[in-house]
Amino acid sequence: MTYTLTTLGTCQLTDRQGKVVRAPLISLHLLAYLHESAQPLSRRDIARLFWPAHPEAANTNLRSTLLRLAKATPESPAPLILAEGATLRLNRELVACDLDAGRVGEPLARLKATADAVARQFLPAEAQGTMPFAAWVRRMRDQLTADLRELLFAVARSERSAEARSDLHRAVVLLLEHDPHDEEVRRHLAPASVPAEPALIPAMHSLTTVQTSTGIVAAGMPQQPAITPPRVALLPPETHGAAMKAGSVANALIEDLTIDLCASRSVSVVAPYTSEQIRASKDKAGLLERHKVIYALDTKRRDDMLFVQLIFMPTDEVLWASRFPLDPQSVNAQRSHMAEAIKGAVSQLVQSHAQHAEHFTARPEAYFAYLRGIQCLTDLTLPSVRKARRHFREALDQERNFGMALAGISRTLSMEWILTARGDAELLRQAEVLALRAMAENEQLADAYKELGVSRLYLGKIDESVDALRSAETLSPHYADVLYSHSDSLVHAGNPQAALDKILYAMDLNPALPDAYLWTAAGASFFLHSYEDAIGYIQRMRDSSAADRLAAACWGMLGDVARARRCRNRVLKDNPGFDLERWLQVIPNKNKWQAELYRDGLMRAGF
Repeated sequence: MTYTLTTLGTCQLTDRQGKVVRAPLISLHLLAYLHESAQPLSRRDIARLFWPAHPEAANTNLRSTLLRLAKATPESPAPLILAEGATLRLNRELVACDLDAGRVGEPLARLKATADAVARQFLPAEAQGTMPFAAWVRRMRDQLTADLRELLFAVARSERSAEARSDLHRAVVLLLEHDPHDEEVRRHLAPASVPAEPALIPAMHSLTTVQTSTGIVAAGMPQQPAITPPRVALLPPETHGAAMKAGSVANALIEDLTIDLCASRSVSVVAPYTSEQIRASKDKAGLLERHKVIYALDTKRRDDMLFVQLIFMPTDEVLWASRFPLDPQSVNAQRSHMAEAIKGAVSQLVQSHAQHAEHFTARPEAYFAYLRGIQCLTDLTLPSVRKARRHFREALDQERNFGMALAGISRTLSMEWILTARGDAELLRQAEVLALRAMAENEQLADAYKELGVSRLYLGKIDESVDALRSAETLSPHYADVLYSHSDSLVHAGNPQAALDKILYAMDLNPALPDAYLWTAAGASFFLHSYEDAIGYIQRMRDSSAADRLAAACWGMLGDVARARRCRNRVLKDNPGFDLERWLQVIPNKNKWQAELYRDGLMRAGF
């Protein structure tokens, strides 16, 4: 063979030396299509498949594609696509395809290869839309899934080894991701382990009080399958390679848990390969939308501890969190107990949260528009805030009374007030009205109380702000963003130590550390006279420009005039009309000493 066509996980053609051939993508799609045909195909049918919208130019486009492929493979001893009158066929003597691995060899080897094909996806970027070629790609994926199902049953009848059991479990997970109601496939999971009793896992330390109400126990008797069970993605703490290098069993624990949750009929579990893609992706919202994920079990390994939190993705709300020790001496014995403990918490919380989840399952367009808005707010810049507002309004177009979208718009208005530093009270009044509307739509929505607290803070209603945020925290005590906003209000209420304690707890719940969290921690540290700590938090921000005023004040208090002036210059470049006294008048502080301390730092910086 001279060339290898890769169709799984990507689409490319490589030569014998492994060099990627720079051929048009549509020519590679044509190679894949011909590879799957057992006989020559007519030029007319191929042209109609690939260029249905332009039938008059389809034949011309086909000839051009064949010519460009030939030019891209000048060293080939013969054309890769052979023309025989009015038909075309693949030159199989020159082109091999990665799909062939699942079609030859012993059943177990074919099971592994086919499972890999299903996990990586055939032509992953080409299955969307209504074009005939996209429909063919979807049929190919369905056929690969059907092949995997057939191989699962064949291998299960003949293989008993531990290796075969592991491969069978992987196949089951993939098939249940495709169809969570396939009970015949589900029966090939190993019997569930004995439920863990609390006494068997004494070293587990809860980060929250949810355990007292839900219990950390195994799931109860299987429930009847829901019509659309909510989808859960279990995100591994690290890549497979990193786990192997570190000798960590954390990833293995998540694999155990994936198998356990697949036995539950109350959820649909995303396969591990997909979860790894979500973990590594910069476009998490896009992947979550594509795979319709409602819950994510986020995991992180820190030294010999595994940190686990269950997140309700539509609101980015932490429903439950715990730490588990990864003691090398005993962790293998504890793996099944730990998996059962996590499984019990996930299953019970998902069931208790079912009505809330159904809301988003029924209205996915509004939900994913909202998610895109939330993703924009990871950057504390005015363009990002305004882009987020557009996404929230798009969500409202899909669902007029979507409380979280109303709260999201409220949030962007408050953030714009902070970032522009112009003291535009109308922005805050709009934010307050929208937060109250969100509360009217859903009186249990913590986000609504949170945004009400934020808008009222900057309107100078500090006590009312703290009350609203206290209510938000009561509704959702593990919601890191609520804790962050509550912390910010406590700073302005003159209690910086309580604020710092609360923001550090929020940072523990959300180790991704959004810039806003670090900014709030820096503000609390400033009012505790811990200026170097404040600078340290600011320097950890991905984009610290929003905190330049605070950084200037900190450097001023530390006597570093040069650095203080650099921060001041950046502030004035972005906001040439910045007026120190006017800004101090609009920034709400309950105690006079706070305003005086901030003025002192900014004046030392040259404002």
